[in-house]
Amino acid sequence: MTGEQAQLLETAARSVGVDLGADSLRRLDVFLGVLDLWNQRTRLVGDRDPSVIVAKHVVDSLMPVALMPARGIVVDVGSGGGFPGAVIACLRPDLKLVFVESRRRPASFLREVLRSVPLREASVVEQRGEDAAKDPRLRRRATAVISRALRPDVFLPIASELVAPDGTVVAMQTPASIGATTEMARRCGLQVADQRGYELSSGETRVLIVFRPAAR
Repeated sequence: MTGEQAQLLETAARSVGVDLGADSLRRLDVFLGVLDLWNQRTRLVGDRDPSVIVAKHVVDSLMPVALMPARGIVVDVGSGGGFPGAVIACLRPDLKLVFVESRRRPASFLREVLRSVPLREASVVEQRGEDAAKDPRLRRRATAVISRALRPDVFLPIASELVAPDGTVVAMQTPASIGATTEMARRCGLQVADQRGYELSSGETRVLIVFRPAAR
């Protein structure tokens, strides 16, 4: 990671009230090194330019860090190349973060990230999100559930089964999808608790929509 990239991440983290210390930067640097090696062999992330990955994917994944709980299980559904889960874990290595990823190669990559960084509290569950939602180890036990990769109509039904009664669901979306996302959440028994918009350095706008389970 270059000094310019580190400064970009520090600025982005400060914008959401997160202190990005030297240890977190070191963990992120190791993660990005592993990602670069694997991305040369198998297309984990569409972008291969390290500067683009930092500015577009890492910065975006920093935005929900402040929404993570003080303790408990955090489930990242459809983790793929580690966004946002690996970034969150690098800043919060104390969290019991569970990466749910059904594809063999991304799941193997995530296990390598956990070993290399290391992220001792995190784990990888190699199964479909729909199956994870039925797993008694996870079903209605997650303090927070998040996804960056899945469409709302796929993610929210899964998240509603994973989240604990007092937990939160964080959907990372574009402003254009807010209406459809909140409607799908309502159908899944989730209600809006918060909404936070932000802009990437490219000018692209994003929004974090936070849901809580309605009374069951």
